[in-house]
Amino acid sequence: MFLNCNLFLSLIRLREEDDDSQTKPSETVDMKESSSNTINVSQTRVRGFSFHPTEVSRSSEDEQDAYSFVKDAIKTVSKAAIKKGRKKVSPQSSPSLASTPAKCRRNADPALPLTSGSERRWRTEDEPDLQPKLFPFKPARNPGPQLDAQKNYTPLEVFQLFFSKDVVDTLCLNTNKNAQRRQKQRFKEPWRTISVEEMYKYLSIIIYMGLLNVHNVSDYWVENRLYGIPFCRSVMTMSRFRAITYSLHMSDPAEDEENDKKKGTAGYDQLMRIKPLKDQILEACRTLYHPFQNLSIDELMVRSKSRNCLKKSFESEHERYGFKVYVLADSRNGYTWDFNIFVGKNPSASGKGDSYDAVMNLLNVPCLGTGYHIYLNKDFTSATLLRDLYRKHLGACGTIREQYMGLSGVQENSMAPTTKRGTINWLRDGELLFTKWMDARPVTMCSTIHKAFAEEQVQRRKQLEDGTWLTQSLPAPEQVKPYNLYVGGVDLCGSLIKCYSVAQKTMKWYKTFFFHFVDVAVVNSWLMHKDLAVTSSKKPMAQKQFREKLCSQLAGITPSGSVQEKRWEGHDEELSKQQVEQQYEQLMEQQYEKQGKWWVEQHYKFEQQCKQQNEIKTDQQFEEEREEEEREEEELEFGSMCCPVPTHDPTIVESWKKASVGRKNCRFCKQKTVWQCESCRVALCIIPERNCFRLWHINKDKKEHDSGE
Repeated sequence: MFLNCNLFLSLIRLREEDDDSQTKPSETVDMKESSSNTINVSQTRVRGFSFHPTEVSRSSEDEQDAYSFVKDAIKTVSKAAIKKGRKKVSPQSSPSLASTPAKCRRNADPALPLTSGSERRWRTEDEPDLQPKLFPFKPARNPGPQLDAQKNYTPLEVFQLFFSKDVVDTLCLNTNKNAQRRQKQRFKEPWRTISVEEMYKYLSIIIYMGLLNVHNVSDYWVENRLYGIPFCRSVMTMSRFRAITYSLHMSDPAEDEENDKKKGTAGYDQLMRIKPLKDQILEACRTLYHPFQNLSIDELMVRSKSRNCLKKSFESEHERYGFKVYVLADSRNGYTWDFNIFVGKNPSASGKGDSYDAVMNLLNVPCLGTGYHIYLNKDFTSATLLRDLYRKHLGACGTIREQYMGLSGVQENSMAPTTKRGTINWLRDGELLFTKWMDARPVTMCSTIHKAFAEEQVQRRKQLEDGTWLTQSLPAPEQVKPYNLYVGGVDLCGSLIKCYSVAQKTMKWYKTFFFHFVDVAVVNSWLMHKDLAVTSSKKPMAQKQFREKLCSQLAGITPSGSVQEKRWEGHDEELSKQQVEQQYEQLMEQQYEKQGKWWVEQHYKFEQQCKQQNEIKTDQQFEEEREEEEREEEELEFGSMCCPVPTHDPTIVESWKKASVGRKNCRFCKQKTVWQCESCRVALCIIPERNCFRLWHINKDKKEHDSGE
């Protein structure tokens, strides 16, 4: 075989400079000139090939064969060099190659190359960056709860938006069918048909168990004084609660049997047993609330030890085993707007990976809108994903692994461990911005909604050689602070669920998801209650208080759907007059030990006066009157001046507590203060910003002067 050496060298240079072909026009050369020379190439070697010295053929057929052979050799050399990590060396000068067919060009990498016109080099924070194009925020609906803001919703009414009567009716129907199936399989526990009202009571006990944890479920029904938990005993018997738990089912058992026959085929649905309730809860989450601009996508673990192929192992979590759920949450409050359950590694529908498909399936643009900012972690972020989101008018930001950056042909910019902390390198690839920032370790990020550097500063602590710590300000990329603020939406959702989780031990994997759906419904209901309360300028309830009221209202549901107040067992009969007097005497004995004989005598005196006047004085009013009498007695006995003194004795208080111990509300501005008037015994502020001590006494003197006239 004949080989043209000039042709061979030109092909090597073309291979190495292929990435620069977008900015530099390809050079051409006359093939006749390059083919006029002959050379012995016995010393030229390519890995895996050996060439024998021959004379170069001038025929076109031989040149075409040589061209194909050299092209294959160059591909082999390039792959071997990349695998071994060696830097390819190109000759300093070589003749250019004539225009060749398009098939000789290298195919594009899976990650898209740099866009046309961008410079392939990393820049520093000293070089300015252009402001990226931001799409206007156009949500499909007004963000927030999609409810009447003027109406006062109770916790039960908000919860029933997720677990409506239709949802519970379907749950009861499938539970009754499963109980009948169990009876045919000779299970011994008795069963009677469950109704919607009884299912709501069952849910009230489930939510209550998340508030109060005991060692065994049977301890909730123990009647001894060590536990004394009357709520569960007043709602349902323990045998009935266990019977419902054993027979609980979310899908039709007949459809489950038909689906099990398809196991191992493409028609088998792994989530068949939870599909009815999952679809209903998911539709309610999307319909009742619309998220704000900043969203977070991450995976959430539903812990379980049941035997199922869907269960995953999480080495970074406290609970190692559970089910993986992809969640789209509002970064503002942690509201779960959408979720997908991971069903195993299957061939990607788009061919771009499971993480890519998970994000795209959660972002339903027609229902969501455009202009949203999506925050991701390194498990989901890739250059291909952010480009596709940008085409849908959605911005995104996240940490990224370097192999998913897609910067082919760009010199590697790995930061050494000795790089100065706070160093920033960035590179813009069209709409994508790649940044590398040295914090405690190198941080690589990709964004379509931020600039490279906007003079942002972060505070970091540094330990000096003498062991002391110093706080210093370091420059940071613009996307660091928004990312830290908004990426934790799913983590916030998980923490709210874990506070009062209703999850219980079970070997049935679908019951694990039932408890998870109850948790999602309760947390989303509480978050909607908070937004509605803020809109109507009311104080929202804490999550614990919300769950407590929800439990009591669910337990008092009547067949008509109204809430009925129900008294607990042990309090159905009114206390007798003798029992009331005994409890009152015990209370007075306790107060005698705490307050002394004078307090009890005065209390009896005021009690008689209140009975005559048909009114009851509160303990706070009693204490205020007592303090006022003591103050008048001290003024008459000693006489005191109006001067500021501390509300507590500073000699008996530790130095670091002097600014907070004994603080009272200022009588004039209602703010906390540690000063009071020695004569008037009134807490008053006396600081440079406000001198309430002077203003209050001026008003007091004016009132006394006016009353004297």
